[in-house]
Amino acid sequence: MFLSKKTFGNTPEFLKSEKYQNISCTVSDTGVTADEHGKKFVSAGTLLDKDGKAVKITRSGSAGSYTYTLTSIPAGILFETIEVTHGAQPGALMIDGSVNVERLQGDYIEEAVQQLIVKMPFIKFFIDGQLQIKED
Repeated sequence: MFLSKKTFGNTPEFLKSEKYQNISCTVSDTGVTADEHGKKFVSAGTLLDKDGKAVKITRSGSAGSYTYTLTSIPAGILFETIEVTHGAQPGALMIDGSVNVERLQGDYIEEAVQQLIVKMPFIKFFIDGQLQIKED
């Protein structure tokens, strides 16, 4: 296992408030592409499933009637960027708190926020400062 120590004096930029709850997790290196230096990173603000894999959102359909599909069920949001060059690594998974959706990592997150509200009920999602609530 590869471990590195990093000290940060600030909180992740995606947080809406200072109140949150994290649990430990293992961040998977599956599907992570290496950068130009051969390093693999999973960025803070990435949706993770129960196995620590990044959840990707895809869009299908046509303008006005798009549908959004998640690759797996998100369990939480990765709290800090983790290097997974040498395999899966420990991390912190945010399971409760408030986030600015615009600052989360991935495509179509704003558009698929209704699905995320259902999948992660203890996380409050804000878009442009407005709390998003479940639509019936």
